[in-house]
Amino acid sequence: MVPNDSDWAYSATGLLIEDLPLLTTAHIRPYVIATLLHRGAVSFSEVLNTIAPHCSYSDLRIGAWDPVDEEWCEDSRLEKLVNEVLGEMVSDGTLRYNDANELWVLTSNNLSMVISWVASLGGRMPAHLLSELGKEQISRLPEAVYKQLL
Repeated sequence: MVPNDSDWAYSATGLLIEDLPLLTTAHIRPYVIATLLHRGAVSFSEVLNTIAPHCSYSDLRIGAWDPVDEEWCEDSRLEKLVNEVLGEMVSDGTLRYNDANELWVLTSNNLSMVISWVASLGGRMPAHLLSELGKEQISRLPEAVYKQLL
């Protein structure tokens, strides 16, 4: 008997769900946001490892034909989408890339978006972001008041 694709567990839910939907950036963004609110930074491999158990087989294939992009791909579809999500967040000022640690770090540039994430998830702001905001608020005070606080 030759097994078909639905008999193999390519992901954590492979035995329960035969056809997993193809990933989009909307599927990846919540994983990135959750890690950012927990730690304040995220690495590329961390996002890949978090999402991989929930992907379909075609999202993880390398060097195969991508039916969505209609081209041969060097990276998996998952890797392309994670790069796209992190790139979007850098371009809108929500993240900055830290070369030394190879991490994408949450910034206070797009504070309204971060506050909306925290409010909608019932979470809390990362400690580094709170301390960064505190320094910005203190530096805006008049010099005489600022000296008293130090």
